[in-house]
Amino acid sequence: MFSIRQVVPIVLSIQITVAVGLTGWISFNSSERAVQKLTRQLCDNLNFRVEQQINSYLEESVRINQAMTIALSNGSLNPNDISQVQKDIFNRVRELNTQNILFYGNESGTMVGIEHRNNSNFLLRIREDNNSTNRPTYELSDNGVRGKLVTNEVYDHRTRPWYVAAKQAGKAIWSSIFVSTTDGELTTTKAAPIYTSSGELQGVVGINVSLKQIKQFMLQTRPSEKWNVFLVEGNGNLVATTSDVPVFEKDGTKIKRFEASQSKDPKLQDASLAIQKQFGGFQNLQNSQVIEFELNGEKYIVSTHKLNRDLQLDWSVGIIVPKSIFMEEIDSNNRFTLVIIVIMLGVNILIGLAIATWLLRPIKNLMNAAKEIEEESFKPEELDSVAQRNDELGQMARVFQEMGSTIAERQNGMKNQLSKLREEKDEAKKIAIASQMGQTNSLQSILSRSRAARNK
Repeated sequence: MFSIRQVVPIVLSIQITVAVGLTGWISFNSSERAVQKLTRQLCDNLNFRVEQQINSYLEESVRINQAMTIALSNGSLNPNDISQVQKDIFNRVRELNTQNILFYGNESGTMVGIEHRNNSNFLLRIREDNNSTNRPTYELSDNGVRGKLVTNEVYDHRTRPWYVAAKQAGKAIWSSIFVSTTDGELTTTKAAPIYTSSGELQGVVGINVSLKQIKQFMLQTRPSEKWNVFLVEGNGNLVATTSDVPVFEKDGTKIKRFEASQSKDPKLQDASLAIQKQFGGFQNLQNSQVIEFELNGEKYIVSTHKLNRDLQLDWSVGIIVPKSIFMEEIDSNNRFTLVIIVIMLGVNILIGLAIATWLLRPIKNLMNAAKEIEEESFKPEELDSVAQRNDELGQMARVFQEMGSTIAERQNGMKNQLSKLREEKDEAKKIAIASQMGQTNSLQSILSRSRAARNK
């Protein structure tokens, strides 16, 4: 059987522990939800900024290409006059804020392309002789005057992927990503075929979009080096990444592009594998997704967002960031909260034990008083300290004192009465014995006289 002196402190301690622990758990989970919400907001915000930069970059190229296509298609620009086409291309390229190459090549083999370099420098790539296998490159002044020869390379635009793809599609397309012959970087081309009024192919107008520039946008936009930003195609092939690892390798004339899941960057590789496991690949991603994965005991967050679908590119922007970035302050607050909880728990338990002792000591005194009453050794003054209280225990102690005194008086009275009864009983016994002795002596005297008479 449990003692109330043991049960009350234990119950109080358990209640306090549960209350404080539950409060701490609710606080921790609330902070976790707040971190998750903040993480999603920050990642979405960064995704939006990166996407906005990329969209702006690509949309500008698309706009220039469309304007050039319209001019060549409606006859306002003669596609057979390379000199006139060169001037028009030069004027449009000067509007570009990036180092992309705008060009036009026809079926006969002539072509012209102009690249806007840094500052006001331009390069002219032109093939005026359709019988030549070479395409020379010249410096071009800021007013379009041809300068010195830079290179003279073998080149036929009609065999290039962008030309072949646009010719086969019969409409404006994005070419597959390839390595540019001009800078050795990954490039894609927005290309559109040009037809005569009779429907015959005249040529293809295109604009090369350097993916190296996209990496620069990512590097400029990310908050710190701890944020790894990447761009990936729906098939999983990397387009660009802020990581130092390459997204492709070149072996002679062969080009091998890396899938995100095959990247030499462990974080990027594990993030891709986590996306494949949860969604089945980048092609199945919705507009925005945030998941977590673990690498070497550290948790990371990967947030992905689809590019503007109007661009007709199945590309997704991704961000990888250590969860500890968001959890540093929360963890610090949690540690501080845990210390406070432990201290408060200890203080509350001590207070609870003190209250229990304050409550149980007078009860113990009352129990001792009850025992003393039973043993007839009760002393009312022993309950004076409890009887001075103004609460129920004080009232009970005063009742015990009155009751104990009353019982003691009754017991003493009963003892006195019992003692008198015993004395009276003893006296009665003595009288009875004396009476019996008197009767015996009288009988013996009669018997003696009788014997004496007979003997005569």
